[in-house]
Amino acid sequence: MGYLDSTSVTVDAVLTKKGREILSRGGNLDIGSFTLSDTGVDYTLWNTDHPSGSAFYGEAIENLPMLEASVHAKNSIRNRLITLNQDAIAIPAIEPSATGMTSANLIKFDDTSYPQGITVNFLLKGYSVGTGDLIVVVMRPDLFNSNLTFDRELQGVTRDFLDYTDISRAKQMTMKLVNGEANARFMPIVQADGVLGKQSAIIVIHPESGATAEVFLENNVTKITRQLLSNTTTKG
Repeated sequence: MGYLDSTSVTVDAVLTKKGREILSRGGNLDIGSFTLSDTGVDYTLWNTDHPSGSAFYGEAIENLPMLEASVHAKNSIRNRLITLNQDAIAIPAIEPSATGMTSANLIKFDDTSYPQGITVNFLLKGYSVGTGDLIVVVMRPDLFNSNLTFDRELQGVTRDFLDYTDISRAKQMTMKLVNGEANARFMPIVQADGVLGKQSAIIVIHPESGATAEVFLENNVTKITRQLLSNTTTKG
């Protein structure tokens, strides 16, 4: 990836890997919208002590070089811009909650605590549109089953990074957002190697607002737990 000349207006367009895949199958791109991003902008350069006054506070930011368009869409547009009401005082956020969750959003599963799974709730706050899909990246799907809808394997630069960090089985899932709320159930998988303490990060993303949340699940389950049917009989 290189830089573009920021002294002139430049439109640099490339087909992403997904776009090339669609064309290779004989499909049409049918582009009907676009999104804006400030990925690559360093807002710490905002200088309220600029000697030329307030009109120049953002001079260093405005002079930053622009990155070339990348074929890896998931990595080039990581910070999408959104429109909020003028009186908004906070950006949208996703608030996770579940029984036994710590302040660090960690849930520990063992043979006595939630061996059959637990439901994690996600509340979208500060955004008026409360429907659609949430993207869920499960970093270690070998540790937990879930009721999430499978979307795709992670690819491209993201896939290379995951291989490097030894979590190459990461998968992208989706879950429905209804009236600003969504939930997913996670069930621990007994590990054949008997190693306890393995963790999986669950990353939840609201594509429209850019709101994200992380939950961490720790698997300490050593045996399969089944619910037994009651043997109680009723005498007439």
